[in-house]
Amino acid sequence: MEKAYNIVTKILKFAIVIVFSVLVASCVLQVFTRFVLNSSLSWTEELARYTFIWANMLGAILCTKNRSNATVSVITDNISAKNQAILRKIVNILSILIGLILLFYGTRVAWAVRTQLSPALRISMSFVYGAAPIFGALLIFYCVYDICSSKSNEVIK
Repeated sequence: MEKAYNIVTKILKFAIVIVFSVLVASCVLQVFTRFVLNSSLSWTEELARYTFIWANMLGAILCTKNRSNATVSVITDNISAKNQAILRKIVNILSILIGLILLFYGTRVAWAVRTQLSPALRISMSFVYGAAPIFGALLIFYCVYDICSSKSNEVIK
């Protein structure tokens, strides 16, 4: 499982770099063409919107992997280490349930819109809506890994 974890993490980090680079490039191109050339491109705003969705989903997964999601520290700081480990498992189980919902329904939505094309880019909208089931699958993967690893018994910081 450790090998799969490392491979998935490397792919995730690479995907975040690519998606964020495309996001920044499309925004810069939009600003340049609008204010310097006085003629904006029709597709850069749409590309920025779609890459922003993907960047947020992939970034949230990286936060889950690194345990850097928002927490209510007043609760976690005032409970014992044993109870923190129990709380971590409960959070992971609830996250797995959310991941299953996103995986199931996100796949259904992405499949339903597979023939619909985006207005400017003319790509299948399933590429956009596909972010939800991929987010769900990765959320399940990292939560299951956290439960199965010895890290789940560490104190929450």
